[in-house]
Amino acid sequence: MKYFDELKMADIQKAFDSEVLVWKGVTSKPMMGCQCYFRGRKFLCFLVTDGIVLMKLSDKDQDELKTRLGGKPFEMAGQTGRLWVTPLKALKDLKQVMPFVKKRYEEIASTKPKTH
Repeated sequence: MKYFDELKMADIQKAFDSEVLVWKGVTSKPMMGCQCYFRGRKFLCFLVTDGIVLMKLSDKDQDELKTRLGGKPFEMAGQTGRLWVTPLKALKDLKQVMPFVKKRYEEIASTKPKTH
């Protein structure tokens, strides 16, 4: 199943990419029907049609995002997970989400890689 419509989300994806893909170590690739973003090998977020799912936000940040922008739990293959879809219907929504994306990016940078 495809969760990301490139045509419908073209303007938002272009604006998002122009900002995050210049950050050190950030890459993007389509996976599981979504447009996924990584810092190194760690998941940053992924775009879905009319929304964005940020990975591993703190409860405080997640609550703030829910209060500000609303949204709904992310569903994949009939399963509802703990991940939250924050609506992105216009470029103004993207501006409100970007501080949370940047914070997640910086959290990944501050975590030490696991040694085996």
